[in-house]
Amino acid sequence: MTVLLSRAYGGYTAGQTIQVPTSLENAIVGNSFGTVASTSAAAAVTTGPLSTNLPAGRVTVPIGSSSVVVTNPSVDVNSKIFAVVNQAAADATLLRVERIVPGAGSFTIYGTANATAAVSIDWAILGPFAGLTTTL
Repeated sequence: MTVLLSRAYGGYTAGQTIQVPTSLENAIVGNSFGTVASTSAAAAVTTGPLSTNLPAGRVTVPIGSSSVVVTNPSVDVNSKIFAVVNQAAADATLLRVERIVPGAGSFTIYGTANATAAVSIDWAILGPFAGLTTTL
């Protein structure tokens, strides 16, 4: 379900339209702390760079671009991140994630080519976790 955020939530900024599971939509649209979002099924998900503190999410590569940046304070150059194109009618050019480059506080997801339509990509930060090193 897509929702339009009326205020910042979970690392997303106010004014963004995001996709969330129905259970989360129910929690943020009708809650006792005041409305955080409104249901917005017809609105397009906000495309382009994303700032969040969540360990997983969805970002949308805008038309004409082959990459998108996710800013997240949990990420460093040693982070392990998984990402995959997630939409039924995939763009005819940006067919899959080519590589993911983590940096200090952000990572960039690169696709196979410039998108001719907005492309949804699901991502998750997999580690490193405490006590786990990246060298074998």
